[in-house]
Amino acid sequence: MIDERLDALYRERPGAFVAGRDRLAKDVRDAGDREEANRIKALRRPSVAAWLINAAALSSPELLEAFAEASRRLGEVQGRALEGRDDAMTEWRDAAAREREASRAVVEAGLGLARDAGEKVSPKALESAGDTLQAAAGDAGLRDRVMHGRLEREVSAPTLGLPAAVPARRADHGSSKRRRADLARREVERLRQELDDAAGREQRIRESVERTTETLREEKARLSQARRESAALKRRLKAADWEGAG
Repeated sequence: MIDERLDALYRERPGAFVAGRDRLAKDVRDAGDREEANRIKALRRPSVAAWLINAAALSSPELLEAFAEASRRLGEVQGRALEGRDDAMTEWRDAAAREREASRAVVEAGLGLARDAGEKVSPKALESAGDTLQAAAGDAGLRDRVMHGRLEREVSAPTLGLPAAVPARRADHGSSKRRRADLARREVERLRQELDDAAGREQRIRESVERTTETLREEKARLSQARRESAALKRRLKAADWEGAG
């Protein structure tokens, strides 16, 4: 029961989170579980970037499963590539592309839910959500919070998507140096491709924000017109009341 209400709480727009949290904490306290109520009361309101991921995780868990699988696969392939296996480099690039695509699908799902809820999302928040997913790809604890929709803040991604530990391998110094240089060149190629992908993603997001801004402008114009019409009708009604009273 509490888990279900927590799911509903983390689906809430950031601006409604605190009020929902306090209601839940009060209900739990009234039910006699003071310790759990205190834990809930201490929950922090998620940032917009974190909320985008939470909303996607709780509404479209299959997208997060695909992201987690792509992340695990990328970690496995990275380990083999860093051992110097040439056949793993192509797999690494393919796995990185799949992981980026899975991450993009999560962010876009969150953005769609934000639009449905009328929540404004800045390009910076979208970028931070993508960075957080990239960081989660190499952090099992963070990935677990992402999967369960319990993020509170965005997390900066590491500069390179390398595994935390490099497998040890016996090799002579010259061979190891050449292998590292070759790996570095290929990493540069991969990062250039990621940069191209990021530029394309930035352009798509910018266009989306521009469309949203234009829609908001049109809705504000319609609201202003409706207010004017309402005010005019109120004046006519008041005049009719006076005329009828006379």
